[in-house]
Amino acid sequence: MSFYKRIGIDTYINAHDTYTIYGGSRMPAEVLEAMKEAAAAFVDIDQMQQILGDKIAEMTNNTGSYITNGAASAITLATAVCMVGANQYDFSRLPEISDAIPNEVIVMRCQRNGYDTAIRAAGASIVEIGDADETLEYELEGAINPKTAAVFYFESANFARASMSLEKVIRIAHSKNIPVVVDAAAQIPPVENLWKFTTQMGADLALFSGGKTLCGPQDSGLIVGRAELIASCRKFGAPNHGICRGGKTSREAMAGLFVALERYLSIDPISEYSRLETIALRLGKVMQRGGLETELVPFGPVGQAYPRIFGQCKIDGQAQRIAAAMKMRKIYIGTEHWLNRIYMNPLNLTEEEATHVGVVLSEILSLEKD
Repeated sequence: MSFYKRIGIDTYINAHDTYTIYGGSRMPAEVLEAMKEAAAAFVDIDQMQQILGDKIAEMTNNTGSYITNGAASAITLATAVCMVGANQYDFSRLPEISDAIPNEVIVMRCQRNGYDTAIRAAGASIVEIGDADETLEYELEGAINPKTAAVFYFESANFARASMSLEKVIRIAHSKNIPVVVDAAAQIPPVENLWKFTTQMGADLALFSGGKTLCGPQDSGLIVGRAELIASCRKFGAPNHGICRGGKTSREAMAGLFVALERYLSIDPISEYSRLETIALRLGKVMQRGGLETELVPFGPVGQAYPRIFGQCKIDGQAQRIAAAMKMRKIYIGTEHWLNRIYMNPLNLTEEEATHVGVVLSEILSLEKD
């Protein structure tokens, strides 16, 4: 009997996405084996962070990297190091702020989101620029002052229309010696984003989730970027005491993320996209037979480079009914209820699961026809 069954916890097939509320992604065997091996021995956590960080930096063409226990934890730590640099005393006082500590973080109004509260957790205050329609250069230039600690840029296709480009943000911020931090938690694939924002474009730090398409532990994250800021991350990050102690990263999670990253860097992106597309198109045929018009969308919900299959429903409220019926059958799918569309993402589906999803969807669509 499986653990979940013994305890009485329902399990689901995830044809939706790598969302935390479902548990993220499915870790491959080599990741789980690395975590098992890590759990069997004791280490010096500081040495483990240093060695793995140096190796990951080399693997991702960065000058430094640091493993966190998730992308939100990475936001808080990155904010803290931008505020205090390497000053141990100032860090020890956070989230209390003295007049000498720059504590303002600039964020575009169109990029405000549920994760930016992690900035305030460090003791910083958020200064908004721009509006829902556009963000102009003079607004960023005017907002920077002696209290500015950093500019945060939340990379997402959902924010693109009203955002100033990252290139302009970096140019303006760096002209005033202000660091730029890119939250790219879900921005893989493409894998090149691990170095695009930092090494290629010049951002000081970039933050990623380990539990999404990297298929590492759900409670893991990664900061890559400028070596001196990464050194401060190691100085102030857990297990050291202070506001980041709650972001403790286990040796098991560090080992799992490292192996997951090694594995991901070895995957051929063209072959992987083709594999996922084949599954998506197969599910699309089921939708078509059930009377839905389909569309293959070549990107994820925030612009990631993977395919999803959408089905346009014809009866009001049908998308929500289908999703509810699928959930009753222990399958998660996505909806755009305002457009009356369902969609499925092949990322977390095995071949067997994809076949089962197709069978269940076909039955539900047949009932909808009747």
